[in-house]
Amino acid sequence: MLKFIPALPHVALITLITLASAGCQKERSYPVYRENPAPKDALPIVIRVNDAPVDVPIPKVFVSYEIDPLCLPPINNYEGVQYAPQQQSVEFPVQRISETEFTTTVFKDGMAIADYYGRGPCTWSPSLVKTSFTFAIEERRINAAASAPVRKIEGDRGSTTYVEKVLTPRIPGQNPEWAWTLSQTMFEKLPATDRQSYFPIDISQRIEGEAL
Repeated sequence: MLKFIPALPHVALITLITLASAGCQKERSYPVYRENPAPKDALPIVIRVNDAPVDVPIPKVFVSYEIDPLCLPPINNYEGVQYAPQQQSVEFPVQRISETEFTTTVFKDGMAIADYYGRGPCTWSPSLVKTSFTFAIEERRINAAASAPVRKIEGDRGSTTYVEKVLTPRIPGQNPEWAWTLSQTMFEKLPATDRQSYFPIDISQRIEGEAL
């Protein structure tokens, strides 16, 4: 004859779940990733904004780096998820060279190679150059973001993101507000008449001796 285990009281079950969740959270502590104090692998960048409906502010520029997954701790949780941080962003200074053009030098070796998890040195790969503009429309501020894969910048000299000229937020009531943007692929699918409603942000490699 089968024997059925009596169900735990509701309160006791909640207590067990709470304790288990708290225990999992305590286990998830990870080392602080460090920037490379002396990077050498430079990648000069130029950012151009064309036909913007308002004055163009100096953008913030970041590089997103991806850690080698082989150096991360083994996945041993019930969810089968790698909770250790796998990306890190580093901000680089930007210089204005005209009303609509900016330059910066980012570094592909911007993160420190170190034994963060006791599994050998963790190497990093630069994945994206990301820019963020905060446009001012009277008393209102709205952000627009553009990005370019590092491999694309090095390969065919860049990438273009298109921003909707009316600079309305993607989500009503959003705080902070972010404008609608399209990738180059999506932009090229638009009818010619609709393309006039967007302005481009170009991110490309700055070539030595290039006229800016």
